[in-house]
Amino acid sequence: MSQPRKVLHVITTTTVGGAEVQLARLIAASDPRRFQHLVVGLTPEGLLAGEMRRAGAQVLSLDLEPSLHKGVAGLLRLVAIMRNQRPDLVQGWMYHANLMALLASRLAGVRPVIWGLRCSDMNLGLYRQGTRLLVKVCALLSRWPTAIVSNSQRGVDFHLRQGYPAQTMRVIYNGFRVPAGGDGKRLAQAPRRRLGMAKDDLLVGHMARFDPMKDHATFLEAATQVARRLRNVHFVLLGLDMTESNPALERVLNLPLAGRCHLLGRQENVTPWLAAMDLHVSSSAFGEGLSNAVGESMAAGIPNVVTQVGDNVLLVGDTGRSVPPRRPAELAQAMEDILTLPREQRLALGQRARARIQEKFSQQTMARAFDQLYEELLTSQAAGSLLRPAFWPQPGGNS
Repeated sequence: MSQPRKVLHVITTTTVGGAEVQLARLIAASDPRRFQHLVVGLTPEGLLAGEMRRAGAQVLSLDLEPSLHKGVAGLLRLVAIMRNQRPDLVQGWMYHANLMALLASRLAGVRPVIWGLRCSDMNLGLYRQGTRLLVKVCALLSRWPTAIVSNSQRGVDFHLRQGYPAQTMRVIYNGFRVPAGGDGKRLAQAPRRRLGMAKDDLLVGHMARFDPMKDHATFLEAATQVARRLRNVHFVLLGLDMTESNPALERVLNLPLAGRCHLLGRQENVTPWLAAMDLHVSSSAFGEGLSNAVGESMAAGIPNVVTQVGDNVLLVGDTGRSVPPRRPAELAQAMEDILTLPREQRLALGQRARARIQEKFSQQTMARAFDQLYEELLTSQAAGSLLRPAFWPQPGGNS
């Protein structure tokens, strides 16, 4: 049997984040007889590095800091790693890592190169000048990668408008791990006790870092409306900077949310919190590709209310509700529609969400799509001309 081909991934960080979690799952679900994975993180090593190693990957870190001098030194180190490791192909994840992967691979003489895109419809005016410049530079260089993979069709559409070439764009959706059932009720008890919830109280979850695209303001306004009408509902917000020390969130401590809106920040283990939720909400205003938080909660058997951003409507299908972004009254009504369902109907909706993930958005489906892409590009390279393919097929069509 031939040796597995080596894939070198370049990613900004190995801390817990959407792209990083997807890379860890790809490594875990990829066929080790066909592909061996090496991960190079641009920043110091994070918590997911251990998970990646346990899944069989080699993990290195460049320990970069945000400066031009450090960036050039990191690029040269990455070139040296590529020349030493001699990967069969290189894959970048998100803008910074895409740029580094492309430049280093050209200096090291490595092909093919895959770029990874995770966002759609970004409102770049809300971000720093450096971020806007990076997006423009990547658009100018976007004809150099052999293939460009987006995790949403909306992401493809957005980047086409930025000047990306249609012939190399692909869609491979995020993949999610469906946990074994049976212990949800036990896991839910501790989080609900921590929040001081009564037996019949309902819990609405919102998992997102504090970022303009996540639009916490709309969620909190909708939560306020729900709290006025439903006295047995609590709200828990999980994510980076979602704490009471964030001055932008001071108003959630006021009535009518006082005592029922809980800011818990980033959680290393969200499994108990997912088990405790009766509903999960994504209130993003723009920029979302395919939400990890929505997929994770669906896999745990939780119905979702999402805004019509990115491909989240496709992800949820008929297992939840969707509303236009920045419409707090409509978001509140959709939340109430699910929260006021009889318990059996709400649980059945969650089980349909879980089944949808298993059938259409599992991590195995995602890994098979990447494995197939790797084989296609490597076969084309061996034949002497790399393919310029059409869009990657979407799992399960548009249902």
